[in-house]
Amino acid sequence: MLLRAACFLSALIFSQLSFSQAFFQGFDLVVTNPAAAVAALNKYQESPTGEANDSNTFLYRYLANGSREATHLVVVVYPSANVMEETLALNGSSPDWLQFAEEMSAVAEIENEIIGQFIATGGDPANVTSPARAGVIYEMTVSDPVTYLNAFNELSAANPDVKTVSYLSALLANGENPSTHNAVSWFNSPSELLMNQPQTYNGWGTFLEKISDVRTIESTAMVQMVTSWVSD
Repeated sequence: MLLRAACFLSALIFSQLSFSQAFFQGFDLVVTNPAAAVAALNKYQESPTGEANDSNTFLYRYLANGSREATHLVVVVYPSANVMEETLALNGSSPDWLQFAEEMSAVAEIENEIIGQFIATGGDPANVTSPARAGVIYEMTVSDPVTYLNAFNELSAANPDVKTVSYLSALLANGENPSTHNAVSWFNSPSELLMNQPQTYNGWGTFLEKISDVRTIESTAMVQMVTSWVSD
């Protein structure tokens, strides 16, 4: 199920924007024609409605997604709750959005939707600049958010030399998925991701001790960016 954003979190290009207080929507999609889906997204983004809103849209493909059917993930990031509300209202009355929805529904089916908020960043966003970046998404149920947030920040601070950036998000609406949070760690390529497993990080054992009683991982997934549309 979805975002799983960062992770998503994932700014994205994740490295270019500030996620402080930003909100996002995530859409898990079963796509039958990826090229047509990209074309529909391009067409909407270049329309008067797409150019008028201040959201940023990111398209990923799943490299691993367990038993779930979704092949792609779309994340729409809003710099504030007000911008999110304005964008949804704009789309609701727009023929551009209606045409986009019709074109996308012909080549993709929504498996799941979420709404979340970015709450913390670990590492330097400048570490990850590749347009083909790869990320691992951890969906979690967290019973003590403050304890987990402190441990997340401490682990990040203990590993300044790891060329990654991680985003911690609270999931505000997530369907039947019990997850309350997700964490997304981004690298410049799938190979960098695979060669930098968190078990090798400084302080990993201490991190696990602090969060073992307050966090349950519900699922993991791996994604790679296909393209993005970032507003001016």
